[in-house]
Amino acid sequence: MKKLILLLATLSLGSLCWGASARHDAEERLQNATEVLHEIMGMPDKGIPEEVLEHAKCIAVVPHMVKGGFVFGGKGGKGVATCRTPNGWSAPAFITISGGNWGLQIGLEAVDLVMIFQNEKAMQKLLSSNFHVGADASAAAGPVGRHAEAGTTWKLDTEILTYSRAKGVFAGLTLEGASIRQDNDSRRAIYGPKVTTKALLMGKVPAPPVAQAFLVAIRGAKAEAVAEKADDKSDARTEVAHKDHVTLTGCLQKGDNDGEFAITARDGKTWELHSTSVKLDHHLGHKVTVTGPRTHETKAQERAEDKREGVVPAAKKDVYPEVRVTHLTMVSETCK
Repeated sequence: MKKLILLLATLSLGSLCWGASARHDAEERLQNATEVLHEIMGMPDKGIPEEVLEHAKCIAVVPHMVKGGFVFGGKGGKGVATCRTPNGWSAPAFITISGGNWGLQIGLEAVDLVMIFQNEKAMQKLLSSNFHVGADASAAAGPVGRHAEAGTTWKLDTEILTYSRAKGVFAGLTLEGASIRQDNDSRRAIYGPKVTTKALLMGKVPAPPVAQAFLVAIRGAKAEAVAEKADDKSDARTEVAHKDHVTLTGCLQKGDNDGEFAITARDGKTWELHSTSVKLDHHLGHKVTVTGPRTHETKAQERAEDKREGVVPAAKKDVYPEVRVTHLTMVSETCK
């Protein structure tokens, strides 16, 4: 009897540890996918065009796929996907991608992949438990730049547009023969055993807090594309940034004054943080991902305001853009 109790206790402990590990992996994947979106859309003249994002039925992101040898045969990665619904983008579902001959990429060890599902037929493939690129759904490398060229057939002939990036440049993978499946373990770790992938992508399940940063990045990708398309890029970026949230990952530090906080993002830019709903002081010295709206005025607005009030600007310390943090996810307890 004691042996049976010990065995059951061991199995229960193992199950708890597995569940915690699966949840951690899923949360980390959401964070990495968020960063991939920001980085791809931030590439000068190389982001995903506005027309493509407007046309998208679903978007899937697979961060840090790892290859072996010169081809991706037998290798792959895990990602997240969301679909457009009448109420906005759906709670993200989890997917895996494997197999296929994804093209010769000598010297490339890891690739970030974004897939744009363009029509209802492509969306139905994503809702299925498993499909093969090429045999079940056509795919091709998507157009890049400020806008997709008129007269091309990307809207009509291809169900899935792919954007694969390695070492800061687009790698041009074809995904021919790759298998895309539902990742049931990750889905259960985040949503529980009763939620299905179809229910998630159809918008029938609310998005959990851990997914908010990813969904903000999806919504922000369209705003970034609009800014890239505008003739005056700096003004458009400023206008869009005020309307939309930003997502930042970095080390949470003390600000210049008591009660102030700051974060230095991966691009080296420092942001000032404040919040009335998130206890930022509890995460000092932690690597975190924060999301929220920008709140600072543009330099042009500041100069106009000073001119109206007759203020002569005094010499002062650097002024950092500010973010009102509405959501925080801890990445690690250290900044290393």
